[in-house]
Amino acid sequence: MRRFRDGLTLWLLAAAVACGLATAAAAQEAGPDLWLGGAGPGPTWDPEQATDAMAKRSERHKAVLQGGVPLEYRNLKSPYPQALGIVREGAPLYAAHCAACHGADGLGDGKVGLDLTPPPAMLAFMIDHPDAVDEYLIWSVSEGGAPFGSEMPAFKGTLSDRDIWKIVTYMRAGFPHEGG
Repeated sequence: MRRFRDGLTLWLLAAAVACGLATAAAAQEAGPDLWLGGAGPGPTWDPEQATDAMAKRSERHKAVLQGGVPLEYRNLKSPYPQALGIVREGAPLYAAHCAACHGADGLGDGKVGLDLTPPPAMLAFMIDHPDAVDEYLIWSVSEGGAPFGSEMPAFKGTLSDRDIWKIVTYMRAGFPHEGG
């Protein structure tokens, strides 16, 4: 088990670095990073220079790298296929519980989320990353961000696991909008 965890940790670390480099390159092309208040050409990945918002944003990822998701969430998988019916059921759930902060398209630009520190995750970009596995997503949505200094609410008392999985299915489908 230890050997697997070390391999998984190395894989997650490599994925995080690759994501960081890709994000930084895209941010330089797009202009100032709005998540950092327009302060520069992209996120600061050097822990010595990271803003408080960046440090808070990385806490959940650091916890996963160091010990994995909590035991109660390990090996959980979505019970739903990527089917149109499930995506359609997930859309209004996302709109009602997530879009105010994460934005209609998962870009972290919802009106409520604009004043949050750290800012809401850009779900549209992270949902396809290798570290966005089912167990990580159900844990993040269920438990929220309080343990990591984030204002994301815990949804385990508000939404059923099945509803959370429908939201995940909707996000994995690319945040589609009816008729558009």
